[in-house]
Amino acid sequence: MTYLTEDVKEYVYKTQQHLHTIPEPAFHEIKTASYIANELEDMGYTVKTGLANTGLTAYKVGKQKHPCVAIRADMDCIIHENNGKVFYRHSCGHDAHSSIALGVAKALADKIDDMNGSIKFIFQPAEETGEGAKAMVEAGVLSNVDYLIGYHLRMDAECLFGKMSPSLYHSAGCTITGEVQGQTAHGGRPHLGTNAIDILHSLITNINTIRSNPLSATNIKFTKLSAGGGSLNVIPGKGSFGIDVRSASNEELEASKEKIRRIFDQTAQMYQAKISYEMSEGVPAPRYDERLEKIAEKAISKVLGADNLEGAIYTPGGEDFHYYTKLTDVKAVYMAIGAEVSPGLHDPNMTFNKEAMVNGAKVVCEMVRELLGNEG
Repeated sequence: MTYLTEDVKEYVYKTQQHLHTIPEPAFHEIKTASYIANELEDMGYTVKTGLANTGLTAYKVGKQKHPCVAIRADMDCIIHENNGKVFYRHSCGHDAHSSIALGVAKALADKIDDMNGSIKFIFQPAEETGEGAKAMVEAGVLSNVDYLIGYHLRMDAECLFGKMSPSLYHSAGCTITGEVQGQTAHGGRPHLGTNAIDILHSLITNINTIRSNPLSATNIKFTKLSAGGGSLNVIPGKGSFGIDVRSASNEELEASKEKIRRIFDQTAQMYQAKISYEMSEGVPAPRYDERLEKIAEKAISKVLGADNLEGAIYTPGGEDFHYYTKLTDVKAVYMAIGAEVSPGLHDPNMTFNKEAMVNGAKVVCEMVRELLGNEG
């Protein structure tokens, strides 16, 4: 049994084609949100717009309000730069994610009255900046939600086309940007200066000695470094750096950040220099509901076949979806959809197999049916 008729499938394809032509960056998804809101209103949902600036929700009640199952889709695009020119492109599949959610909404619109609960669609801005989920939580979008379902297109290296995983485990992560301030001096009088390059070198050496639990997949690396650039007979007194930190464990990430702070303080003291820095809040690691994972497994096996059920997938990438479970008690799961993503996510030339959207929509519909007790 599937709620996805041929008409709904074609609707999903056409929706993605349209959304792909109007990519918009974080908190500027004005055309996207307007289009989605109009579509949902036409389907008979109660729509709220202007949440977290450009976010929106659509809600419909069946025989009772609870349980309430929510489906979350992100809307923003990637910002690319080429030869000094900035351009926007849907190169992370958010147009597909929104199309899947709209397809589910269309498929279930006239079925919800007979279901033992309610359904909510959450269209979120600003996933790429890591700010959207937090802002939507603050806007109260989960106040009446019991279960939350998320998903993302994947490349073959993680999940082959036609397959899905009930559990995509992202890493927690943050970035650190900073500056070192020593003392500029003449190249012939190095004893009168404090070389920013020496300070940066010490930071690299000492931070690279941080040891974390190897089971936590924690990694720390410098991704930006700058000092000097003027005359070669000038000892630079100022430099800057950037660091990327990732871990499968929220606790290990916090422990690593504390170790980095101590190294900053000790290095500054050793050189009698100043090190200023900012640590981004970043994104947390996942927390999934075991029962919801089992329901996702069952739905994938039923819709795609048991041979196409993948186990849990661990990826070093981050996802702000996990703020929903960090900041609330909602029961959540986040699935991986095999989609032949090529050459890769965030690549400006990214493409994917469009049929993957139908697979994802079918599985989500089956999960809703299972959770709300409608045998259709």
